[in-house]
Amino acid sequence: MNISSSGEACAKLALEHPVHEIPFPARTWVLREGEPFRGSVQSVLCTDGTVAYSDGKTVAEYEAERGFKVRLIDDAELDRLLADFLAGMVTAPEPCTEDAYTYALEVLPPSRWHTVSGWSVFHVCERITHDLVNWYASRNDEYRTWTDHASVSDSDITAKLLTPSK
Repeated sequence: MNISSSGEACAKLALEHPVHEIPFPARTWVLREGEPFRGSVQSVLCTDGTVAYSDGKTVAEYEAERGFKVRLIDDAELDRLLADFLAGMVTAPEPCTEDAYTYALEVLPPSRWHTVSGWSVFHVCERITHDLVNWYASRNDEYRTWTDHASVSDSDITAKLLTPSK
């Protein structure tokens, strides 16, 4: 198949299955049963009872094809699971080397680069997951790094930096 006919086939598929006809919004999320939550879901349950992105399979068909049981949850439970998961990824500042600090500063454009309580702080612009980022701080010849939300307040940064490292 040449590029032209491949593009035409994709355009035809898009016209035959417009996005607005997909049975969303889904408010039931599909998780793998018996597995710890790692920040993402397997899929979503469409309003017609099929599992999204499974070629119209029911939950039972999806489980049989995948070889594992699933657990269905609502938005409120997903919000709770996400909050717990993200909270567990936030860390306290730990010492790092000047080289690690400099690399983080130069690898991507720094975000929120400013001074807080005498510390030069920034976070790497690329997210780890959701809104979590790697933060870096330097003061004199002391360098620290930690994981936290991109939106963490300056007062929380100060509190973290003033708490002695373990």
